[in-house]
Amino acid sequence: MNRPPSIPRYNQPTPHMRARTSSGLRLGWLTSSLLAIALLPSPLSASSLQDTARQLARQIAAEAGPSACALQISNRSSLDDRSVREVRAALEAELHARGFHSPKVEQAVGTIEVVLSESLREYVWTAEMMLASGETKVALVSLPRSSPGTTAAATLPVVLKASLLFAQERPMFDAALVDLPAASRLLVLADSTVTLYRLPPASQAAASPVGRWEFETSLPIAHARIFPRDVRGRLLLRHDHLFDVHLPGTFCRSNSTAPLTLACIDSDDPWPLTPEDGSVRAVYAAARNFFTGKLSPSIGRISDVPSFYSATALPRPGYTLWVIAAVDGSVHLVDGVTDQSMPGANAKWGDLAAVHSNCGAPTQLLVSESAPPGRGDAERDALRAFEIPERDPVAASPALQFDGQITALWPDGSGNGATAIVRRRDTGWYEAYRVSVSCGN
Repeated sequence: MNRPPSIPRYNQPTPHMRARTSSGLRLGWLTSSLLAIALLPSPLSASSLQDTARQLARQIAAEAGPSACALQISNRSSLDDRSVREVRAALEAELHARGFHSPKVEQAVGTIEVVLSESLREYVWTAEMMLASGETKVALVSLPRSSPGTTAAATLPVVLKASLLFAQERPMFDAALVDLPAASRLLVLADSTVTLYRLPPASQAAASPVGRWEFETSLPIAHARIFPRDVRGRLLLRHDHLFDVHLPGTFCRSNSTAPLTLACIDSDDPWPLTPEDGSVRAVYAAARNFFTGKLSPSIGRISDVPSFYSATALPRPGYTLWVIAAVDGSVHLVDGVTDQSMPGANAKWGDLAAVHSNCGAPTQLLVSESAPPGRGDAERDALRAFEIPERDPVAASPALQFDGQITALWPDGSGNGATAIVRRRDTGWYEAYRVSVSCGN
């Protein structure tokens, strides 16, 4: 995670991100509706889910009266399928008891659309009623996700796992695994070299390759410009050649055949924000350690955003939602039409990376976190996965703790994991980890 600089020629300047608590469901679109809010202090359980569903049904009945309405339920929360079925059953039973009928959509005189969403602290369920009279009414209830200040790990859909790839005393900016003929390779980016390590065939079946990498070659990075004190760097694997390197004011491109070479030029061209070809690019401030906010190409109608340290893309049906960690500590959501400030997490947010999985939402947002002042160990950072169902962050995994500070976080080329660079607090060495996602309970 970026922090104020403590050693020369390394990137640790990101100021602490100011934490901002979730505002829950934004209610601006409910101007013509009557809201009823029920805050239920009981812990999450099957009975509390059913009780909350019945509360919502009673509010619907009070607003709409008995009628033949088609009921639709959309789950945008971390509730599992079984819990959603329990909510539906309790809701339908209570509505039926109060004179509602659920005909086919084409025979209904109205519709009731229930959306199950959540914020950091609670489940928030809304029911939008489109009545035969043409009126639109809304009811809302909420249910605490867990006891105050905690999130039950058993309810979270994702578990993060970290596998140590490599460690060295010199600073590392990025690392990447690549499959080449005869053996796997590891690329390690430092400020002046890209070093290639080889995993001998006899070691490939080992459970962990840590400590088994053999030096193969070192490729110098030629640059005329003087790098800033706080350097950031990015390795990107490519299809038509092995890899690209982006450093402040410098771009390097490898060849595609042995022997491996690296050609570098002075360049202010924008950096790709994701590993995919054709990604949105952002101009990097070569004398500093952040992006200026100028985008090329633009994200929809938006070509300029606040200066930022990290950005990543979350696919949505019909569009892409970009999450941007700005220099001033704010977090922005950019969808191509609007640029909205998003509430942060309880911990301090740093670098961002998107990973794809089959757990919960199709894509999770990995966030590096530092402990707030007075809470936890300020020298031990963590990673946590989040989902953004209603443009508010929802924790999707327990924290994955590291024994040091996260100095860089980059999504890998597969899209299924990320690379985290950690500076150990005890030895000062730099470690590269591959972070993967697995499904929780």
